[in-house]
Amino acid sequence: MREIQKLLMELDRLKSVYRRSYLSDRSRNENSAEHSWHLAVALLVLNNAMGPDIDVDHAVRIALAHDICEIGAGDISVYDTGRAGRASAEAAYLSEFASSFSGYALEIERLWKEYEKQETPESRWVKIADRLLPFLMNIATEGKAWKEQGISRSQVLGINNVIEEEAPAVYRWMKEEVDRAVGLGWLEDG
Repeated sequence: MREIQKLLMELDRLKSVYRRSYLSDRSRNENSAEHSWHLAVALLVLNNAMGPDIDVDHAVRIALAHDICEIGAGDISVYDTGRAGRASAEAAYLSEFASSFSGYALEIERLWKEYEKQETPESRWVKIADRLLPFLMNIATEGKAWKEQGISRSQVLGINNVIEEEAPAVYRWMKEEVDRAVGLGWLEDG
């Protein structure tokens, strides 16, 4: 039981990693644990859009595991130019995590690698939902995080273009919302 206790306390640290995205009520930034839960639930909601060949339970497992690396590496905005070296910091933490805990920690590392490689339909749908949720939070908060970072239309469309191939209807809707956000001054036009 001590091993399980240690593992669960390590995972609890994800609650202390804060993201750039705000809660929809604008009261504070969300933490990575809240984001992971929201992502898992979003995949259940998107189940019908994903098609019959997607193993939703597996996608939910990827969603719950994909940001555990942030316990050691922290969170960084998708718009941050320093993201390039991010994968090595995440991999280093997960390697240490996997060697510190048996069983489930190895599963987390495997799921994270699957997410990073983007070779399975499940990992691609997790990426879609992972990009969609911060977008929705920005729409709900009138672009609060976008404005704080000076984000432009082209940045939002560029970072979210991964959605276009797997979920073209979702991407079309996002483009309409981006146009609306620019018109309302929530996003820079550029």
